[in-house]
Amino acid sequence: MKAPEKSISVTQAAVLCGVGRTTVGYWIRSRKLRANRVGRNYTVPVEELIFFLKKTNAPIPPELAEDQTSGPCFRSFQNCWQYHAGTEHGRQCSGCIVHKNRLDACFTARDGGGLGCPEATCNQCLYHQETYMARIQFIQQIELPAAIYRGLYFWGANRHWAALCGRSEPELIGLGIEHVFHSQSLEAVISDTKKRDLGDATVSRRFKVFLRSGDREKMAVRLGAYPLNEPEGTFLLLAEPDTEAP
Repeated sequence: MKAPEKSISVTQAAVLCGVGRTTVGYWIRSRKLRANRVGRNYTVPVEELIFFLKKTNAPIPPELAEDQTSGPCFRSFQNCWQYHAGTEHGRQCSGCIVHKNRLDACFTARDGGGLGCPEATCNQCLYHQETYMARIQFIQQIELPAAIYRGLYFWGANRHWAALCGRSEPELIGLGIEHVFHSQSLEAVISDTKKRDLGDATVSRRFKVFLRSGDREKMAVRLGAYPLNEPEGTFLLLAEPDTEAP
């Protein structure tokens, strides 16, 4: 994921929305509209303005690129410590490994025990719900076991995938893939994952692996891995049982 490539000034946002500059300033100060501070001024990500207008049922100005308003609308990306800035939660961020290492996906620090976040679980965190969960919740509509992963971590999964692995859905948020893939398949999965991250088009989209499944030693499944535009750099995994070894 990366920061929005297109932003506009507060004055431009006011003109587009047909309101005064002070009104846009109030939206920003009250944290209703997310903006980025540049020196003494603020810039407003276009996708964040579209999200705000849709959320408040306000008309979308035609100048705001029609292709950005026809599909799903998400909040612009912001690191967790930026999201929580100025709040009670935010005062604890400086001591967290996520802040110290400038990690984009904060929940990937859970598995190593270094996450200092006061939230009980990621799925209860408003930041996670708005920034990540909103982007991957479509997998709940898939009847096959489905999961989202990036690099060496899972970002979430539906109930079918959780049942397949003998885990709960919240447990899978930020879980390292070594806890899901059996050791017999792990080396190959890591190798293919790194190749996908580098954009290697020769890596097969369908393959057979062993999963670690609850009390069972291993389970053979056929997986399909499909790249997603949003969240950027992630892959959708779809699983089907397979009776043959990979």
